[in-house]
Amino acid sequence: MVEHVSEKIESDEDDRRMTLGEHLEELRMRLFRSAIAVAVAFSVCWAYRTPLTDLVFEPYALAAERLNADLDQRATEAISLAEAETAPAPALGEEEWREWYEEAGYPEVKTLRTDLRVPDRMKGDAASHGFIFVLKMCLFVSLFLAGPVVLWQAWMFVAAGLYRKERGVVYRHFPFSTLLFLGGVLFGYFVMVPNALYFLARMTLTQVQYFESVGNYWSFFVTLTLALGCVFQLPVIMMALIKIDIVAPATFAKFRPHMVVGSLFFAALITPPDPYTQMMMAVPIAILYEAGIWIGRLVAPKSVVGSDQ
Repeated sequence: MVEHVSEKIESDEDDRRMTLGEHLEELRMRLFRSAIAVAVAFSVCWAYRTPLTDLVFEPYALAAERLNADLDQRATEAISLAEAETAPAPALGEEEWREWYEEAGYPEVKTLRTDLRVPDRMKGDAASHGFIFVLKMCLFVSLFLAGPVVLWQAWMFVAAGLYRKERGVVYRHFPFSTLLFLGGVLFGYFVMVPNALYFLARMTLTQVQYFESVGNYWSFFVTLTLALGCVFQLPVIMMALIKIDIVAPATFAKFRPHMVVGSLFFAALITPPDPYTQMMMAVPIAILYEAGIWIGRLVAPKSVVGSDQ
C-alpha cells in the first residue's frame, strides 16, 4: 500500500513541472524549515553546553593523561638513577630516602613532575575566547544534529527536478554514505585527534612546556574530524562512478600507485607536518580505496565486470 502511494506521488511529480515563482517559494519554505531545525538544535546544545564541552575536550584529556604518564615515568627513572649514584645515608629506608630526595628538590624531577606537566585545562588568550569557543561548538554540533533535517529539505528541493530513476539512486546510496561519514567522524574523535595531539606534544615533551589554547584545539578538532568524515565517502563516490559506467573497477585498480601518492599528498595538506599523523590519515584512505574497488566490482554492470576479467 505504502509503495503504491509512493509510486503514485512520484509519478505525479514526474508529470508536473514548477514555474520559477513556485521554485522560489519552495526554496524559501525549505530554507525556513532548515533554519528552524538548526535553531532548535542550537537551543538544546546551549542548554547542555557544559557536558558538550567536556565531550569535545575528552581527546585532549586523554592525550594530556598519556603525556603526564610519560613525564612521571621519566621522573621515576631519574630518581632510580640518583639513588644508584648518590644516596644521603645507606641506613635510611626507602620511604625516608624518598622524602629526603623530594625535599632536596632534585631539579630534573621537579622539572618533569611540575614545570613540564601538561595542564588538565586549556588556556584562553582573552576573556572572550571561552565564550567564542562555546558559541562555535554549539553551532557546529547543532548543524551536525540538524543535518538530517537540512539535508532532507535540500533533497526535497532538488528532487523536484529529477526523474524517478535518479531519485532512486540517491535513496539507495544515502544511508550508506551517512554511516560512512559518521564512521569517519568517530574515527577522528576516538583515534586521530588524541593520538595526533599526543605524538605532536611528545616530540618536545622535555624541552617545551605544553599549553594548548582553546582556539587552536577547536580548529584542529574540527579539521580532522570533518576531513575524515569526507574521506570516508570515497567508496560511495567510487561506487557511483562505477555504477553509472563512467569508470571501470579495473581502471581504479590500475591507478593504485597514483592513489597512494595522492593520499600522502592529501594527508600532508590537512594534517600537521609530522609523519605519524599523516600516516594515520593516509592509511584509511588506502583501505577505503581498496574497499571501493571491491564494492564497485559487485555493483558494476555485468558487461564491465566481464571485460575486466
